[in-house]
Amino acid sequence: MDTGDELIALELSSSAFADRERTEAFHQIYGREILKLEIEPLPDTALQIDIKLRALPGMSVAAATASPIFCRHTEAMIDNDDPVLVFNLDGTAIHNQNGHETCLGPGEAVLTTNGLPGTATNPTTRRVVTWRISRALIAPLVRNFDDAIGRPLDRGNPALSLFLDYLGIVNERQTLANAAMRRAVVNHMIDLGALVLGATPDAVELANMRGVAAARMRSIKTHIRAQFGNPGLSLDSVAAKQGISKSYVRRLFEAEGTSFTEFVLNQRLASAYKMLTDPSLAGRSISEIAHRSGFNDISYFNRSFRRAYGASPSDIRMRK
Repeated sequence: MDTGDELIALELSSSAFADRERTEAFHQIYGREILKLEIEPLPDTALQIDIKLRALPGMSVAAATASPIFCRHTEAMIDNDDPVLVFNLDGTAIHNQNGHETCLGPGEAVLTTNGLPGTATNPTTRRVVTWRISRALIAPLVRNFDDAIGRPLDRGNPALSLFLDYLGIVNERQTLANAAMRRAVVNHMIDLGALVLGATPDAVELANMRGVAAARMRSIKTHIRAQFGNPGLSLDSVAAKQGISKSYVRRLFEAEGTSFTEFVLNQRLASAYKMLTDPSLAGRSISEIAHRSGFNDISYFNRSFRRAYGASPSDIRMRK
């Protein structure tokens, strides 16, 4: 599977194909051409599928919501042996492949492959995320890879939630605007995918240094951006939220040439600057804006703001 070195984004909905002729066109585009599947609605149900597809070099991620359907991957459709990790978010599904029948509930996952025929039945409306990766990139990193095909994954594996959380990065166009970052994200996903499937010792070591660190850092920054206005945000609280040590959090920031304290401060100052230059907030006092940005000490806020922007908060407000 080669997508070049670009981010490819595709969104499709069966609602755009209202009549039978257009529905067949949807089957052709979405099912047979993209997913290599025959898709049929279950009896007495109307077909409704909404999908977002993101493709990077060597991998793709699809997030879909589907009405009750039956899917078939036939021998005639096999043109590659890429594995596909299927994460069931809501609803239920029954997968049959490689001699195994796997029933999935919410929060469960299974490893499938494009290299073998198989079927999947959604008795209910289902939300699902799939990760397709080149076999050559993932199989050498996993113990007993072929034995895992068709079998459910261990939902207690801590790598599973880390993997799913990191998958969201494929929707961040600005983050993926750089080709080097796109390649790095693919490597991180391979690391995390290997951990989900049962990595070899060497792959575990590499994943902890690379993919796990990147996923942890992304999760930490997301948490800080959501909580910077909380004066109680601290290294202790973030480490506890992540289930990791404070020293590990420090090392992650040090690897990027900064610190936890500096990152939090920059988020708070940026928030204050944005509010100070927002005409709709002209009636808010500077002290209120400082508090809303997470500052308890107004003097410290004023000093930090002046160092960052070369002007006082009141000067910035007057310039807008």
